This record gives sequence, C-alpha cells and structure tokens, in this order.
Amino acid sequence: MFTKSAEFYDAIYGWKDYQAESSKVHELIQTHKQCDGNTLLDIGCGTGMHITHLCEDYTAEGLDFDENIMAVARERFPDLDFHYGNMIHFDLKREFDVITSLFSAIGYVKTVDALNQTAANFAKHLKPGGVAIIEPWLKPEDVKPQPIHALFVDEPELKISRINQTAVKDGLMSFTFHYLIGTPDGIDYFTELHELGLFTHEQYMTAFTNARLDVTYDKDGLMGRGLYIGVRPSA
Repeated sequence: MFTKSAEFYDAIYGWKDYQAESSKVHELIQTHKQCDGNTLLDIGCGTGMHITHLCEDYTAEGLDFDENIMAVARERFPDLDFHYGNMIHFDLKREFDVITSLFSAIGYVKTVDALNQTAANFAKHLKPGGVAIIEPWLKPEDVKPQPIHALFVDEPELKISRINQTAVKDGLMSFTFHYLIGTPDGIDYFTELHELGLFTHEQYMTAFTNARLDVTYDKDGLMGRGLYIGVRPSA
C-alpha cells in the first residue's frame, strides 16, 4: 500500500493530533476495561504515532500488513515488538488486555465477510474483560461527492503535493494517490492505489456482536468517524 510514501507518511499526516487522540483512547480504556493487565496491541499501527503516547501507560506492541510503513515504526521504537500480519487472520497465540485499531485501518479489510473474520480475530486475541477500540472508516452515507482532493506539505527541505481521485463502486471506495515529492536530492513522482470497504453501522455492530463482544458506540470518536468499543465478557 504505502510502497513509496512510507518515509513521508508522518509529514503527510502531520495535521493529526496523536497525543489528544491517544489521551481519549486511554480514558475509554480505563472506563471500559474489566481486567487488571496493561498489555496493548495496536493493529494497523502504521508508523507507531499512537503508540508513541499509549506506551506511556501500556506495554504496547504493534501489528501491520505493510512492511514499508512498519519499518518506520521499528526504527522509532527499536525495543518494542512489531508484528507483520493481516488483521483478518493473524495469530499471535496469546491474548491482550487492550486492542486498538485506529485511523480507520479496518477499512482495508474491504468486504463484509472479512470484517466478520476480523472482529472474531480481535475477540480471540482479547483477554476476558479486555477491551477493543476500533475506529471505522467512512460509512456509505458519509461519502460526499468529491471526485478530486489535494493535500500539500511545505517544509524547508520537503515539499509534497498529493492529489487523489476517488471512486465508489460495489461498497468499495478507491483512491488513486498521485504524489509529487521534492527534496534537496530531487523531485519524484509516483502513484499508489488504496481501497477501503464502506461498511454500515449495522454491519460493524453485527460483526462485533457475533464475535461475542459487548459493544458500545461513540458517535464522535477521535475525528468524527466514531468508535466501536467492544469488551470481551469476563464470565
């Protein structure tokens, strides 16, 4: 996915307030978690920016399906464990007190069947009383007609123009990102294709409920996309 843009990921998403988001996630964990431990697995961890703050309160590990972007996380945290795996069917053969999956990473599973498998896999990796906090991708009704979008980064030695076209078909939202990146070493152009599933609220709720999680929904979430909070029953 982030085959060429991984090293620029943090600059592109420099507008995100990871500290404030992590603080809210921590509050939700403390409110909903029913077990005593503090192990945390961040699924779809990206470059580890949420882990930067969550590791202050939790023994954190990360998992991602993109080796390029996980290499950035490993360089940032050489003493932490980062696992390569697909959230649909990874198997670490142990359970965690907390699972997080933020910044809509779950959208990359694409299909409803895969969403159901993912929810079951999250539940399998939770301790009794553990909590999973999942930030969804856009729901179908949230998609606005916007055939082209642009984002720019203007730093002294880094200039980025990212322009993307968007298409929606059969419950899948696809982005073709066109990058123009300038550094003191030169100017590069490349493209990346990203595809994310558009799941309804009912499909999310059904997936987590069928995984035998007690689910609540925070409609505001971290950035207006909502949050699903699932607790594995202790009994």
